[in-house]
Amino acid sequence: MARNADPRVDHAFDPPLAVIGNLRFTRGGVYADYLIDGLPLVLRPLRTHERGSRFYRNLARALPSGWSLSGLIDTTDPNRLMRNIVGNHSHRLNWVEHCRLWEPTFNPAAAPADGTVFLEERRRGWLTFPVDSGRAGRTAAGAATKAKDWVAGRDVDSDNSVAAYARLAAEIVASLPQQFSVRPASPLQILWQHRHNVFRGTLRDSMPPAGAGPARLTAADFIRPAVDEGANAVRSTRWPTMRPIVRLYDADNPQGPCSYQALLPVTHFPDTGLRFTKAAYLYALDNVDTEASIDWMQHVTVRSPERAEALNARAAKNIKDQMWQRGRMIEEDDELDTKLANTREYNAQIKGNPSERELDVATLIAVGAPTIAMCEDAVKQVRHELDQAEIAVSRWRGAQSKLWAAFNPGTEKHTHLDEFRDPTSSHLWGRFTPLISTRVGDSRGTPLAENQNTLRRSLILHDPEGCARRNKNTGLIVIGDPGAGKSNRAKLSGIEVVLRGGKVDVFDPGTHGEWGQAFRNVTHTTVIDLGDSRFSLDPLRMFPFEDAGAVAADHILPMIGVPADSDMENRFTLLVSPAMREAHGIGSTRALIGYLRAQPEAHSDTLLARLEAWATQPAARAIFDETLQPYSPTQSLATIWLTNRLGLPDADDILNPHLYDKLPKGARAGMAIYGLIIDTVQRHQFLHREQFSTMIFEEAAELMAYPAGARTAHRITRQGRKHATGIWLISQDYRDFARMGDKFITQKWLFAIRNEELATKTLEWAGVDPALYPEVVQSYYEDTSPAESADDEDSDDDAFGRVHPTRMGEGFIVDERGRRARCRFLGAPTPQLAADVDSTPPAEVFA
Repeated sequence: MARNADPRVDHAFDPPLAVIGNLRFTRGGVYADYLIDGLPLVLRPLRTHERGSRFYRNLARALPSGWSLSGLIDTTDPNRLMRNIVGNHSHRLNWVEHCRLWEPTFNPAAAPADGTVFLEERRRGWLTFPVDSGRAGRTAAGAATKAKDWVAGRDVDSDNSVAAYARLAAEIVASLPQQFSVRPASPLQILWQHRHNVFRGTLRDSMPPAGAGPARLTAADFIRPAVDEGANAVRSTRWPTMRPIVRLYDADNPQGPCSYQALLPVTHFPDTGLRFTKAAYLYALDNVDTEASIDWMQHVTVRSPERAEALNARAAKNIKDQMWQRGRMIEEDDELDTKLANTREYNAQIKGNPSERELDVATLIAVGAPTIAMCEDAVKQVRHELDQAEIAVSRWRGAQSKLWAAFNPGTEKHTHLDEFRDPTSSHLWGRFTPLISTRVGDSRGTPLAENQNTLRRSLILHDPEGCARRNKNTGLIVIGDPGAGKSNRAKLSGIEVVLRGGKVDVFDPGTHGEWGQAFRNVTHTTVIDLGDSRFSLDPLRMFPFEDAGAVAADHILPMIGVPADSDMENRFTLLVSPAMREAHGIGSTRALIGYLRAQPEAHSDTLLARLEAWATQPAARAIFDETLQPYSPTQSLATIWLTNRLGLPDADDILNPHLYDKLPKGARAGMAIYGLIIDTVQRHQFLHREQFSTMIFEEAAELMAYPAGARTAHRITRQGRKHATGIWLISQDYRDFARMGDKFITQKWLFAIRNEELATKTLEWAGVDPALYPEVVQSYYEDTSPAESADDEDSDDDAFGRVHPTRMGEGFIVDERGRRARCRFLGAPTPQLAADVDSTPPAEVFA
């Protein structure tokens, strides 16, 4: 027998009669289906929430009566995720091979039998509204329009009718706020939505991409759901179960998979209201710890201000009548007084704005699972989660199948939605911000972290090369306590840039060359110890003729101790100007010394004396020795600059003039060499816009304290986008970057910080308001990658005080668009690569 051939007793469960484009033709009318994105409001400031609530308000005001908004759980296709990770670099075999190392973590087909698989889940927004009742939708005027078409005998699926429906739908969508990225659902996506509702929690098929599938579907293409109220068909006793649950399965394949679902109408809100911004109770459903699927739907009837005022006036009159009937008893209970005051206040709000609309909202939560036990456990957790906001849901026996049909457009009149509608204004509804996006990171790129904004896990991808292409800032700041994992993650990301054909220059101040160790198995890597003086860094020899003098003044004058804006500084600046150097043949710093020595009264020349004294210093050989060949950037994709032997002073020594004057010559020379090589690398990277490159600074505090270094870093943050150049700055304290001017750097990776004050200020610096999110701040310094503390006799002594592997790398992330997430940064995908990037001392030390 053909699918959907059997006659129906109740058509509320029928699939669509047909789908043309994004138009759904049902027995109850014609509807347009759209995908809609939530707004990124997670961990955002109050003003952003208020702005977002206005967008939701405007959304509700622009939609016709009878619209519905759903939040459906979608499992990401592992193959599509793999394609996104590879991105545009499929021609780079080393990169593709590296990507394959990640696949077992998120693809069940590639994971070992005993492996843990990361199934990415996303909350999909689904918007449906009627298009066969005119612009007003399901109102009295809309019913008249629909009746007129019926009397005229218009065929609803004729070419003219379909074109008219499509024009109306496009007109409505054009009036919606563009921040929601409303886009038509394809027929195959509508088929997915119907199948998802039938097998909720049992089958986790991924939503098809927009361009896939045919342009039309018929009823035969859809599953014909069979409903088993109370799951009585599979009961183990002879008596009906009366269980408030419904079992759904394919009527044409009864032996196939089935889904046990509980439908929970939201029937009570606290009388005192919900505090904004904590009113996003539907977002809280994603924090239920269960493998069941939890979806929600809001069906909305829209009333004009005049109609709403009339209903409110009638309600106020009824309350007054009750007060009169109770007489003196009313003095013992102020409930009616409160209701009357609230009704008048609400009516004043409706009357106060001609564009305001009253929304009669029915909210329904659907829990689906492959077993009854899992479904019941999820329902219990949903109740507990909502109870924290004093919101209650009901669970009606015998009505579960009817409530399930509410997710099936065209059945609104037969699904008891009017039993639990809650009237509100579009302004107040908007403050519930029903659909919130938790997505952070890029659509393509390497797996960077696990998004922990909710318990619905998703991967955060990082695409540093694409920042410039998207006209975003290419800078990145990494903050965290020593040992929190910031360098570990930065090393892995740097290696992945090289594997994709990019170039990295790393400045490593460590004593054991940990970055060189990290890149030891990466081809095209060069390690250079800046303490060896293997090449000349004389700015007058290395830099372009027009720029060389300015660079020399930036680095040589602080080294030899020439005060700013002094006569000696002005004289040096004049001598190294292009005109003077060309006139007197000054092509190097050593030639400058020769020129000064040839002048009259050279014996009393203080500038000459300082330059000659510094020319004798071994630490400054790279600047004054003409026998060394000028540095020329290598063809290596990764260059590790070891700066430990330069003897760089710390930030306090540089910033304090009294301490700076006491610095030994070796430390000052080290600063000059450090600054010169940074300038050289930066200029080389800016010249090669065809290749993405980034500079990585480990322990960047010294760079920020050195004025010339801070200027270079600031130059990259402002102009790096134009030159496909990035800068990654790693430090323990965000305040190190204030001297550079960090306001242009949006991307931030925050690892664990134990100090309460520093953790609080760090989150505030990253845009998380401590007053608005006090529990987030507390969890940052108390429960981010916490150490194991079990101290009973059965505990593992080796594990005591360490971070459990499943908690390593926890922190926060701010992406290039300013979206924020609590996250767990991912470590290396293989033990070998993990050993390469690990800076922990070897086990023999602790033997």
